[in-house]
Amino acid sequence: MLLRLEPGNPNQLGATLGEGGVNFALFSAHGVRVELVLFSSDGQHEIARADLPARKGDIWHGFAPKLGAGTVYGYRVHGPYRPDQGHLFNPHKVLLDPYAKAMAGKFQWGPEHFGYFYEGHHPDAMPDNRDNAATCWKAVVVDPAAIAPLPRHTAKPWRETLIYELHAKGFTMQLPGLSEKERGTFAGLGSPAALDYLSALGITTIELLPIHQFVHDKFLVDQGLKNYWGYSTLNYFVPHVEYAAGDPIAEMRGFVQNAHARNLDVWMDVVYNHTCEGNRHGPTLSYRGIDNASYYRLNPQDLSHYADISGCGATLNAAHPQVQNLIVESLAHWVQCYGLDGFRFDIAPSLAIDEAGHFSREAPFFDAVRQDPRLKDVKLIAEAWDAAGGYYVGDFPPDWADWNGKARDSIRQFWRGDPDRVRDFAKALAGTPDLFRNKGKPIEASINFVACHDGFPLLDLTRYAHKHNHANGENNRDGGDHDFSSNYGVEGETSDREIEELRERQARNMLASVFLSFGTPMLLAGDEMGRTQGGNNNAYAQDNAISWLDWRLPSSRLGAQRLTFTKQLIALRKEMFAGFPDGHPNGPGEREPTIAWWSVWGNLMTHKDWMDDKTQCFAAVYEPRGWLILFNASLDDAAFILPPTGTGVWRMALTTADPIRPTQDQVAAGGQTIQLPARTLIVFSRDTSRTIGKTGHGF
Repeated sequence: MLLRLEPGNPNQLGATLGEGGVNFALFSAHGVRVELVLFSSDGQHEIARADLPARKGDIWHGFAPKLGAGTVYGYRVHGPYRPDQGHLFNPHKVLLDPYAKAMAGKFQWGPEHFGYFYEGHHPDAMPDNRDNAATCWKAVVVDPAAIAPLPRHTAKPWRETLIYELHAKGFTMQLPGLSEKERGTFAGLGSPAALDYLSALGITTIELLPIHQFVHDKFLVDQGLKNYWGYSTLNYFVPHVEYAAGDPIAEMRGFVQNAHARNLDVWMDVVYNHTCEGNRHGPTLSYRGIDNASYYRLNPQDLSHYADISGCGATLNAAHPQVQNLIVESLAHWVQCYGLDGFRFDIAPSLAIDEAGHFSREAPFFDAVRQDPRLKDVKLIAEAWDAAGGYYVGDFPPDWADWNGKARDSIRQFWRGDPDRVRDFAKALAGTPDLFRNKGKPIEASINFVACHDGFPLLDLTRYAHKHNHANGENNRDGGDHDFSSNYGVEGETSDREIEELRERQARNMLASVFLSFGTPMLLAGDEMGRTQGGNNNAYAQDNAISWLDWRLPSSRLGAQRLTFTKQLIALRKEMFAGFPDGHPNGPGEREPTIAWWSVWGNLMTHKDWMDDKTQCFAAVYEPRGWLILFNASLDDAAFILPPTGTGVWRMALTTADPIRPTQDQVAAGGQTIQLPARTLIVFSRDTSRTIGKTGHGF
């Protein structure tokens, strides 16, 4: 095929279908020549190539008359191969367009994907001249009608948001009511079977683990494993093709529209901190071969190495204007063309590191996102740690929310019975005001959770004292060692009914602490039914039953109890916080909710109470509505004198002591002494419609 290119337009990066042909534009500041390569529709055979004929600044561009939607293409970028200068150009490698909106071909690992001679294990050696065209991903020109902007969905305000973190494949692989073709796909996720369940559960927001097109790491594939979580992005515009029964674009758009029809918001976990190309020993698939020195942060002392803030080998250089543009355009694409309502940013500090290596909430990246009108009112959530040792919870701009890992750890430690944890636990209930309110952020910016995809699920927090990650092939070295978990006497499963019931009560205690706290609660998919990973606290490589939801659990005794309790808890959360205006507990302003802290003796907590490392039993009263929560993390029952009600009585709304115990008629008077069971949480509401004597009844 003869391919002749005209100069075209540099203003829109990627491949843009226009009248009479396709415009191609690619950024490369240090390249000296860019070849456009066309392939057959299946991506297997090269059919033409030609140089992009024009360059404006650092944008190479050209217009191909008569080409249309469905054109399959890639790039070969020429330039110096000088690792010591940070340049790794190799025209023997076909590179994926970073702005591709769809992909073709089938990726297969081989030494030809590495820019250096892979067998020599020396990335600074001579460049490798093997061609990777037969086994690499290629870009596809997309018809604009297929990704036409969708109507904006009115997302939930922060105060009403209840997040459910799920994996698109793991949630649907064994879901009843799906065809075999729908299992593990966006189509399955958008099915009535999936959305009926989520709606009945009561959550408001689906947060997807990464669904940008990613690559399974070679070291995992060589062991027969996969990168299940997907934190190994190749392209930031394309839905992961393995999650589609048919057309991934149409299926993903259909899922979001179906979710919106159920009044469910959809967020996505995004990985703009690193790519699948990894460290200097990694492959050359896209960014590295297009312009390594621009796309990645290099070590200023040795440009052949990377400044690895992400902990994944190399970190994208979000301080570079073109990388910022890539990220912002990707976000806008998912908002406009897929209808997403929010994004959770993996290792978010990497996006805001200045040249001196310091995190700054004034970083240009934040301004770039804030100033783009396409991203107005989109929820932005930061994972606040980085691999360089930084931890910045509450330090992100006021319009960002943060995953609150400190609250997570405080909840786990308090209920485990660790000494001297009452102060941190109380802060977690209040939305950690020292990290949010005191830094000018609303309390809803604290995303509270007790378990997420990374670490033990809730059941395993009560079943395992140690990680059991041998299936990952790293001799149990991977994964964290500080889960603050407990096995309560037996490591793993047990037939001991007493231990089993204690574990369930502790799980309910932790889950209730999340949903009854100020801030925004998040639930890990499967925790509502007692999912286990068999002690694996780093199941990133387990694309199997270890990670998939077991939909038989809701039919089991414990699974049914856990699911019923979780639904009751979510409903109670909505009732409790519907009466609170947005604001900060214990903050200034008459309209803002406050928390009063009470001791077991029926008095307000004193400084001595807070500083006593043995304090494990106390209460919180949420005003102005009047909700009372009693906490007893000790090993013993406690005689608890209830705080005064003013008028009326305290009516029990929820107890973790027995999830199936009826609570409607359980009432007590202020000043009454009740027995609060060991390791139990009880919620009361203030009922002003009746009064009783101090002797009370029902306890």
